Amino acid sequence: MSSLLNFHEGGFSGLPQVRGDVGRWHLILSTSASESLLLRFQPSFTLPRQNKKKSRANKIFVLDTNVLLHDPQCLQKFEENTLAIPVEVLEELDRKKSAPGELGYAARKVHRDLRRLFDEATLSKPAELKGKSSSTLGRDLPSGGRLIVVINDYLVNGTADSEGMKLLKATLGDLEKMDNRILASVVFLNEQYADSRVILVTKDANMALKGIALGQEVQDYMNDKVRAAESVGCKTLLLEEADYERFLEEHGVDLAPEKTSHLFLNEYIYVGHGEFREPARYRGDGQLEALIVGDGVGVKIPKGIRISPLNEEQRMLMDALLDEDIKLVTCTGKAGTGKTLVSIAMALYQALGEDNLYERVFITRPLVHIGKDTGALPGTLEEKMAPYIAPFYDNLEVLFNNRKLASSEEPKKEQERIDRITSNRKRKKAMAKLAKQPIAGDQDEDEANSPRKPYQFLFDFGMVEVEAMTFIRGRSLANTIFIIDEAQNLTPHEAKTVVSRMAEGSKVILLGDPAQVDSMFLDASSNGLVHTAQRLKGTEITAHLELSTGVRSELADLAADLL
Repeated sequence: MSSLLNFHEGGFSGLPQVRGDVGRWHLILSTSASESLLLRFQPSFTLPRQNKKKSRANKIFVLDTNVLLHDPQCLQKFEENTLAIPVEVLEELDRKKSAPGELGYAARKVHRDLRRLFDEATLSKPAELKGKSSSTLGRDLPSGGRLIVVINDYLVNGTADSEGMKLLKATLGDLEKMDNRILASVVFLNEQYADSRVILVTKDANMALKGIALGQEVQDYMNDKVRAAESVGCKTLLLEEADYERFLEEHGVDLAPEKTSHLFLNEYIYVGHGEFREPARYRGDGQLEALIVGDGVGVKIPKGIRISPLNEEQRMLMDALLDEDIKLVTCTGKAGTGKTLVSIAMALYQALGEDNLYERVFITRPLVHIGKDTGALPGTLEEKMAPYIAPFYDNLEVLFNNRKLASSEEPKKEQERIDRITSNRKRKKAMAKLAKQPIAGDQDEDEANSPRKPYQFLFDFGMVEVEAMTFIRGRSLANTIFIIDEAQNLTPHEAKTVVSRMAEGSKVILLGDPAQVDSMFLDASSNGLVHTAQRLKGTEITAHLELSTGVRSELADLAADLL
């Protein structure tokens, strides 16, 4: 036999030398003609035995396609372990790379990262035997682990006397299916490396069940998940009577740091003494601060209604929304808790009020498949997005239901005056002034004779805009409040894209119910809303709130809790 690799003590020339754990860099030779090679070089390709028990330190994680699509950066998140990617997974990724939106992006990124990894590696040509060679690739990872691309020898020669393969064929039968072939790779690795834990990592429930049925170890990919359950409800901090009285009188109190060590910055809690309690916000360094909005205090929206918090949770939300220093607010809660209505109301109050803190309010919600092309739908962008943002219109109807519809020449003259103003600041003030009265706008005859929505002036002057998520990338939004409802349908990458578009003077509000995820690729703990809230929790310019009290109706509250 002529070999292109020279065997010597410690490994092959041209490959990394073995130092300590051989399993960190092993290669899998898996061609039909390589049996004699495996027998001859077995010591160099076998993980060390440890008292006939599977070592918990020697793990081989077999990655399913959906894991790579879900988190394209997962290759760097398995620490000092071996990652195995069956060639069937590469084939499935290739079929997905031209898909629109996040799916195609993820497939392309994985391909680019793999190509970069193997281009950087110093790989020797595998040994040839009887005219055939092994195509399995392997290289070290920066994390200290090992990455291998596996070609299953059992499937290549079709004659392997394997109990695992006999069971797989008898159970699943069709080995042309990619899922079954990936499971076959798990069986192959388990039998070749009996001293190591071979673990199938998948987010496909059916794939997991089939793996368990075959006696294989299966795990979900958990790196991107956060334990949202820990944040359910607000904490209560009991104070001494003197501290509680000082909090009420001075609208805040300073405590010893050890008493607040379990709190994170900008966390909303209850402070109490005996049977009494008050909502508060933790400002760091033992400082507790009363809320901006007092109990029963309402906020008047220009030309709209006065809105008052219906419970203490809504007071907390209003406090975060009205704080200029808070640039990101994430709010979770079941349907009917009022998070959307309160958010829109506070955004309009700050955009239309005398201070004019923001130039405009952007409102949107993600499509179930965010990369879906809305361009094929008829009508303007606003018309295309109307079915998806109908809840926003419903809330605007509530907020401006006290306006009297009118058609007057005076608003038209005022509008003409505004059009002549060149200063952006003056124009903003003029528009805010005009917002206090109804306008007719530019209408054709049919529109003039039809009832006008009381909130239409918001769209006439660009104070409120409907924004499609598909067109957000590359933009830089300054002096803007960006409201995203149903944000639990965002992936972590999509949430990052949105938040990173915010320029100076802007605020982004993410709203949603993690229990109502519509995307098949996400769940309650891996969606973009929860991911963003948990990863940015405790920073100076972010706040997270959770609403639990339903205010829509008794029926809606009952359905949210029991259905």
